[in-house]
Amino acid sequence: MVRTTEYRYLGPDGEGIAGLPDGVGAALGSEYCVHLLPAAARMAEIAAEAAARRSPLLLLTPYFRDAELKASLPLFRAVPRGTNVDVAVNDWGALQTLHGLFPELRLSIGRLLSGRKRCPRIGGSRRLTEKGREWHGEGVFSSRGAREFLAATYGVTGYHVDDVPWSRPAPDADVRDADPPFLYVHGPHAIVTVSDACPWIGGVSSASVASCPRPCRNGLVVLREPSMGGDLLLKGKARFTSRDAGETGRPSPPGAGAVVTYTDLP
Repeated sequence: MVRTTEYRYLGPDGEGIAGLPDGVGAALGSEYCVHLLPAAARMAEIAAEAAARRSPLLLLTPYFRDAELKASLPLFRAVPRGTNVDVAVNDWGALQTLHGLFPELRLSIGRLLSGRKRCPRIGGSRRLTEKGREWHGEGVFSSRGAREFLAATYGVTGYHVDDVPWSRPAPDADVRDADPPFLYVHGPHAIVTVSDACPWIGGVSSASVASCPRPCRNGLVVLREPSMGGDLLLKGKARFTSRDAGETGRPSPPGAGAVVTYTDLP
């Protein structure tokens, strides 16, 4: 199957897919909160709409507790067979479960599991050499052995990384690698860290509530500390750092890959 080279994030429920240009895919869901996943009925609806437009889908998923993963299974069952959808997985248990129960799903390793470091201190650190900075930009996807194991054992077909100024995937991939990984490059917002406690619901775990009205969708908090070299943006349970989209523009896809773009914090 030929993959698209661009996805646009349309929010947790993928609203506005009809307005996408031809050839651009829709990204939806969340990498940090189970309450920001679409309902099963909505997933079936957007899958049908995407199929009618021949638009690919990218479903972003978070880490799960056992009960949360069990409760989310109807979401994955709602994806019709043959739908052009990739599921970005950010939980090793979910990876095993989804591969076992839904072997037809195309699975990729999400940003939380990629192993890449995104702290803004890395780019401006005087203690790091350029080689040291490059090391922080590597991850699971950098190891041919790891890629081969994940592909053979769990059917993993791609990896998600952030577009950060100090460590960007080479546009032409690594010429030394005859089989470079398929990379989804996300920008302009990079995930730095994710917590379990959600300040939007009183600092308790999102697992402690059965449902959530999603108050985090209404704004963000800017966190500043001189040593960071840049602001951290808090939304929901995640902290992001953002490059200046006007300065660097749309991220360039690597030789084997796609870009995932955001108009606002996910």
